[in-house]
Formats: sequence, structure tokens, C-alpha cells
Amino acid sequence: MRRDGIAMTVSLRFQHTGAVLVRATTDPGDLELPTWLNLSDPAAVEQEGRAWLAKIWVRPEVREALQLASTALAARIDQLLDEGARPHTAKEMRRAIVSVASYLLRWQRRATPFGLFAGVGAAALGPAMAEVGAGHRAVVRADAEWVTTLIDQLERRPELRPRLTVVADNTRTVRDGRVIVHSRAEVGASSPGPLRESSVRLTRPVQVALAAAGSPIRLDALAARMTTRFPSASPGKIRMVLDGLVDGGFLITSLWPPMTAVDALAYLICALRSAGGEDLADLGALLHELDDISAQLACHNSTSNLEQAAKIRNAVIGQMTALVPVAGHALAADVRLDARIAVPERVLTEAALAASVLLRVTTQPFGSAAWLDYHARFRARYGPGALVPVREMVADSGLGYPTGYLGAPRARPAWRMLTERDAALLALIQQATVDGAEEIELTDADIEALTIGEHADIVPPQRIELGVEVHAVSTEAIDRGDFQLRVTAAPRAPTSMAGRFAHLLDDADRARLAATFTAEPEAGAPDGAVAVQMSFPPRRPHNENVVRVAPLLPDVVSLSEHPESTHPDVRVIEVDDLAVTADADQMYLVQRSTGRRVIPRVPHALDTVVQSPPLARFLAEVADARSARFGGFDLGAARVLPYVPRIRYRRTVLAAARWILTAADLPGPPAGGGAQDALGSWRQRWRVPARIVLCHGELRLPLDLDQELDRALLRAQAERAGRVELQEAGPAGCEGWIGRPAELLIPLTAITSPARPLPATAAPGAVLRPGDSAVLHAQVVGNPARFDEILTAHLPRFLDDLDGLVRFWWVRRHRNLILPESDQHLAVFLHLGSPEQYGPAAAKVAAFASELEARGLPCQLTLASHPQHPARYGDGPALAAAERVFATDTAAAIAQIATAQASGVPAQALAAASMAHLAAAFAPEPESGCRALVACLRQEHGPLDRTLRDHALGLAEADGRYRAIRTLPGGDAVAAAWAARDTALTAYHRALAEQRDPAAVLRTLLHEHHVRAIGVDPTHERETGRLARAAALRRLARAGAR
Repeated sequence: MRRDGIAMTVSLRFQHTGAVLVRATTDPGDLELPTWLNLSDPAAVEQEGRAWLAKIWVRPEVREALQLASTALAARIDQLLDEGARPHTAKEMRRAIVSVASYLLRWQRRATPFGLFAGVGAAALGPAMAEVGAGHRAVVRADAEWVTTLIDQLERRPELRPRLTVVADNTRTVRDGRVIVHSRAEVGASSPGPLRESSVRLTRPVQVALAAAGSPIRLDALAARMTTRFPSASPGKIRMVLDGLVDGGFLITSLWPPMTAVDALAYLICALRSAGGEDLADLGALLHELDDISAQLACHNSTSNLEQAAKIRNAVIGQMTALVPVAGHALAADVRLDARIAVPERVLTEAALAASVLLRVTTQPFGSAAWLDYHARFRARYGPGALVPVREMVADSGLGYPTGYLGAPRARPAWRMLTERDAALLALIQQATVDGAEEIELTDADIEALTIGEHADIVPPQRIELGVEVHAVSTEAIDRGDFQLRVTAAPRAPTSMAGRFAHLLDDADRARLAATFTAEPEAGAPDGAVAVQMSFPPRRPHNENVVRVAPLLPDVVSLSEHPESTHPDVRVIEVDDLAVTADADQMYLVQRSTGRRVIPRVPHALDTVVQSPPLARFLAEVADARSARFGGFDLGAARVLPYVPRIRYRRTVLAAARWILTAADLPGPPAGGGAQDALGSWRQRWRVPARIVLCHGELRLPLDLDQELDRALLRAQAERAGRVELQEAGPAGCEGWIGRPAELLIPLTAITSPARPLPATAAPGAVLRPGDSAVLHAQVVGNPARFDEILTAHLPRFLDDLDGLVRFWWVRRHRNLILPESDQHLAVFLHLGSPEQYGPAAAKVAAFASELEARGLPCQLTLASHPQHPARYGDGPALAAAERVFATDTAAAIAQIATAQASGVPAQALAAASMAHLAAAFAPEPESGCRALVACLRQEHGPLDRTLRDHALGLAEADGRYRAIRTLPGGDAVAAAWAARDTALTAYHRALAEQRDPAAVLRTLLHEHHVRAIGVDPTHERETGRLARAAALRRLARAGAR
């Protein structure tokens, strides 16, 4: 394959969209750092260090940048430099110097946007160009915690509250007679903490109030409606109920801006005006002051005069702090770069290739283990095609949340198995270490060894983003192809690092970025899918600063928010309009009212595991739960190694070299000479370069270990954390093309989106529970090698004695392929004459388990529920006919096992022939059934045992009387079972055809026969299916019907 004149052996799975963002530092270029300062000398810290701090602090751009980054640090510096302040220790001065130096080092060396230290701009597509000026423009808005504190104060005003509109929290759940919502962390919290609930008893008044507030309603109008509904309740009592619902977060007032409102203060002002705030004496003056603050912020954001902008910021910060003194920060800032930047097509093609390689070597090509398990549990509980409302599904009475979610019923597993991919990567790392190589350059063979499963079968995410550094000495070097890339970011789909900066872009660039979030057309899916923007408040108020994104898509799923009034053209999809379904391979999020597949987009990069509400995470992930998980290069088991060399493919560094440094590597006093010597020895032993990036948690601090200051910062962090990661930084001069640390953030879309048509859907079926149903579901747990013996020698004889209780019965083997080490069981289903017979039948089954125990056979017994699957098999008469097929297919499987044991003919050959006969019977005429089998079983390749093939083809001969099977010992029983099954299949096909196309269930019937006759083994089943497919093709060829 070739692209842009470049030969490629790894196929491109992604393409660029033309939208590219540039992230770069705004470093003024003349920041002086105390590289000479000996931080271990208290006298030097107090004299030379203080002098440096005083000198740097008088620079207005430094002072302002640090004030916006940390008001507490800025205040502390003012105290330390105030001659009249209380005495301070050298340790306090040292801590301040280290903090300031860390911020300035970040300013010099990091491109990640943060306050005034780095900014964002759009890059054009064309010959390489990089012109960066000094007029970077800060765009400020009221800080999230400042706005949250103000709203909390306003909401408590009794004269204002009745005028506000309210809406019920649409993520609320009802459990055990109580209404429950999740609470957010308090203002100022450094983390969201554990999942916290707020609950209230679901009384009739509460139920009525929440139902009436399904859409926005003024609180006083809601109170009037409640008075009419409950005339005996006093106004004070009704007011108390509604106030409790507001205070507890069950009713959300119109003061709270949704996350699609970028300017929260402007939204709040509009909400106060809509509530008639100007008419209230106490609020009139406040509203006037808020108008003034908002006007100043708008003036600031529109001026190109940087000095004027700085004056406005300083003035408005003082005004806002006086108004809301308890909030930490007053302003949040983003920066639009003063830059003209362009990159050629070949850079974006190389990035798309790197993303394709990362997808190719993912450790989770078919979704995470948690989602694989959830998908399997969905199919077992509801069945393929069941359309389950989201709210019902995540409830504790449903499946709950997947493993590892906040509030999930199952904790995240603490271990993982060593895979073949781990072994291959560890071998590459060891080989590089033995050779003394600084990098691993992946070959195509290496990539093949690091690929899990069949790459052609994966479903790639429709949209991803990739962050890269471009290493080149000049723009001319880039144009002639003399550049390298280094992957710096690969956010998980469906999140985005680009969306939150859309408000900084001009209209054309914003539209180009928004277009990348739309749903790509899919072959064979004319109705397509709808991409929706997720909007939800984060669990920690401070994070609102990074999640507010104006609508980039016309459809929005809004959680725990008051509907926005400033974007009337946006269509809001409610939680109750969303449901989940699944087929054998994928899970789908569906809009119930339209039947369309929904693809959620989270337009920001907020952590989904801890910082986001679990329902928001669930909706964001479930739609592509079984798609390949895209992300940075996963070291797998090698993540625990103390050193991993650089990993490269072609001209892209997929993973920088990295080292683990522990406090134990630096013995002696934290700031003493011994620690310095130990650091030098450690560097020499592990060949650690001078230019590295210190990584710990969210900290990413580029350091130069040839500088004493940088070494001191590293030692301090290592002593504080106990263990830190160091990553190799780019080589000196690598930023020559742009003159500063910079990254490209590139949205990419899948080149081809495989068709994902929704399965035929239906409501979930009834769950038949033990003791009160006409179906007894017994599970016999134990060694699966003994299941054939139970099926052929013991179970039929036992059930013959229950003729008066059991009308018919069937079996199914069960094996958890997600957790292969877990117990396997044989599921036995007894269809009784009536529910009243459940008790006597259960007693007989218990006695049978005791008999198995006496014989030394598996005997652990569980009586389980039996969820019915009408979405899979049909409903009513069709489901009843399907159960008759299960019973006759069970009889056929047992007869086949006995014949295989008696004749020596492989059971797999018998099963393949049986599957071919099954397909022929499940159709109006045999040839169409054979064609359906050929269509639903994928063509496989590779060597096939000729003897096995000959047996299968011979036994699958179509003569109407199954003569070939009758020649084998026990063959008459097999033939009789096949004939009985043919009759049941014909009746089932007829009943199902009245509800839907029966062909869709054939793959399930074939799979279940294999499970009954052979067992649960995907590799074995593919081979058996291949034999059955060959038999069907042969039959079609002989009939002249291919």
C-alpha cells in the first residue's frame, strides 16, 4: 500500500480531516531561573534565593501568570517578600522558590495549555510554516468555583427562589422506596472523593413534584400545583418539601448553567433577569455589579491591547474577590496563540499511520475485559436484540454498572494474565537491553507478534485524536521529509482534547473541528447513526473550567442539568429515550423514539473513571464498548520494569524511553550531597539522558538533569512521592522549526466505518424465577470432561422417571470465556406441566444430584432463574416452538455423542453434518437453508483434516432418510432425533416467520447445537462451522442451486 508516495505495510485505518490544533508554550524567552542556587544551603536560599524571587516577582507577566495559576502561592510570595511580615523559615522560602521555579520551567518547556503558560491555535494544511509572535491573547471567564459559590448564595435567597424555574434531575434513581441522586464534591475539594448519594423518601408529594418538574416549571407554580393536588397540606409544608428537593439536588434550578454554556457568568445573569431579579431590591445592585463584571470580561476578551487586557484582569479580579471572597480563584484563562502555522500533508499522513499502528497493537482489540464481561452478561440476562432502557439496565435490579465503575457491584480485578503480546514485547525489551540499544524499532513482524486476535475483525472507533511533537530543525526540513514525530497524547475515544478549545477558534476553524465529531456514513446502513454531544457537570466543581463546550453537534444528551435556553436549535435527547441492545458481537446505544443508533461524543478530556458521573461514563462508552480501544502504546506487563527503551515505528516514536526512580535509589538526606552522588550513579547505571520529563499523577515537568535546580526538583518530588516515572524528552534542537515546545493535536476519522446495522429488537422477556414458574433451570457445576457421561448415561434415564412432571427438556453447556478459569456448568431446563409442579420436580433434581455425588460425578447443584429471550427467538407461539427445537436438538446432540463413542467417528464430524441438516430443515426448502448457512458462517482458510472432512461430508448427504448415519452404531437413534428435530424446526420457522425474518436466528441455532454436542470452544466451533459450510456447499452444488 502507498500513501503520499510512502510504501506502507501496516494498513491505514485512519485519515486526517484537515482540522489541526497547535498547542505551544507562551514563554516570553527571557525567564531567568536560579540554576546556580544550592537549595540544600539554608543561607544561600535565604539570601540568593530570596533575591532571585524578588527580582522575578516584579515582572508583571510572571506575577500575573502565577496569580492565575495559584492564588495561594502568589499570596505566600507576597508574605515572604514583605519586610514587615512575620519571620519565616528557610524551609518556607525554599518551598516557595521550588514552586515558582517549577511553574517557570513548565512555562519554558511544556506545550500543554494551562492558564497563561501555553496556548492553542489552528494550523493550516500546506508547506511548513511557523511564525510565532508575542501577542498571545488571553480569553478569560469567571472561574467555576467562583460561579458555584455565588449560585449557592443566590439559591438560598428566599425572595428569589420561588421565581426560579426548576427541573427534576434526570439521572435520579429509585431504590427501596427512596429517590437517589449523586452529590458533587464541595467547592475547594482537591478530588471528587468516593461516590456520595443524596436520598429522600419517595412519598406521594415527592413523586408528584418530581413528575411535574419533568420539564422546567417555576417553583411557585409548582407549589401552586402541589397545593391543588394536596389541599390539606399547608403552604409552609409544601414549601418545606420543595426546598428540601432543591437543597438536595433533586430539583435543579435555572441558575445552574449547563456545560454547553461556555460563559457561565453571562448565563447566570440571563437566568437572574428571567426570574425578575431586577425587581428585587437586594438583587438589583448585585445584578448591576455582575453586569459590570461581565462587560469587563467581554471587553478584555475583545481587545488586542495586551497591557489594557492585563489592567482589566487585575481590576476585575479585585472586584470579583470582594464580591465572593471565599472562592479560591476568580478567573479561568485560556490563551489563543499569536501564530501562523502550517504543516504539510505528509506530517498528518505519518500521524495517521502512527495511530493505525497504535490501534493494531492495542491490548484490547474487542473492548476491555469489563465490557466483554458486561456484554456476555447482557446476552445471558436479556438475550441478543433485547432493547433495555438505560435507567433500567444500570439499576441494581438490572446489570448495574460494568466492573470498575464508581458504584459498580463488581470491583476491578487486581490481576491480569500474561499474554502472548506481553511475552513478545518483553522479549524485544530484553533483546534491546542485551544489545545496549536505546530504542526498539518495530518491524512488520514485530507488529504482527504484538497483535492480539484477527486485526481484520476489529471495529475501529469512528473518531480519535492524536497528539504529536514534530521534531525538525527547520520548516524546510519538514517540507523535504526530514522530520520525526513523537506521540504525546492519545485520548480514549470518545473523549476529546480539542473540543474545549473550540471557543478560541475563528468560525471556519470551529466548523472544521465540529465536523470531525459528526457520525460517519456506514456502508449498508442507510438510516445511519446520530452523533450526540454529552453534557454533564463533573463530580468536582473546579473541573467545570475544562468541560464547558458550546454545542458542536445539533443533538445533545444532557445529564443533571437545567435545559439551556441560549441554543434553541439544539435537540436534547432525554435519558428515558435511550436504550441498549446487543448482538453476538457488539453493543449499541439506541434512541428509542427514532430507532437510530446513538454515538456519544464527549467534547473534552475529563477523566471518565473518577471525575465523571458513572452514568455519563456508561453512556459515553457503551455505544462502542466492543470496538477496539485506542490509546497510547500499552506496555502491558512491562510497565513494572525499571527501564523500557524507546519504541519506534518508522519515523514516529510511539513510546518514549522511560525509567522508574524510587526514593530508595537516592539514599541519604533529601537535599544532601549523598543524594546528588546517588542520582549521578543511578543516571550512569541506567544511561539516563539529561533531558527528561518528570511524570507523577497529572504532573508532567520537563527537566534538565545537568542543572542543579532541576536535579533538586527531581529529588524533592521523588522523596515526596516515593516513586516517580521519568520519560525521555526530545533531543536538543528538535523544536527548531517552531522555536519553542509545541504539539500538534490531530483529529482523525476511520477511513472505512464497517456497517453496524442494529439487530431486530424487542422488549426484554420475562424472568422465570425458581419456585414460581413452569421452567426449572438447574445448573450442575463441575468438571466439563464428565458432562458427556452425565448426558448419555444418567440424565435421560433420570428424566424418563419424571414423565408425569416434565413435558420436555433441554440442556446447554456453559463456560465463561472472559474468565476461563471460572467453574463450568451444565444447564438443564425442565419444562413442567405447571408452576405447581416446581417443588416436586426440584426435590427429584436434588435427589439426582445426590446420586451423581455417590457415583463420583459433578454434583454441585444450583436452581437458577430463567430469563426468556423473545428478542432472540421470537415471542408467544414462536418462543414456544423454539423451546421444542431446543428439546429435539438436545436429543440429537445426546444421540450423536453416544454414536461417536460407539463408532469412533469424530463427534465434530457428526456435529458438522447435524448443523448442515439443521439449516436445511430450517427453511422453506433445503437449498435456501443451505444458502442461509453459507451466508451466516464466515469462510475460513487454512489446513483441514481430510479424514474429518470426509466423515462430515458423507454424513451430511441429502437422501431424505439419513441413510449414511444409520450405518453407524446407534445411528438409528441419531436419524430419529434428526427427523424429530426437522419437524420442530419446520414448525418454528413457520411461527417465527409471522413475526420476523427467521434467517436471523439460524446462526444462534447452529451455535447452540455445537454447544450441546461438543462444548464451548470458539476455535473448535469455527472448524466445525467450516465443515458444515463445506457440506452445505456440496449439497448446493449437487442440486445445481449455488
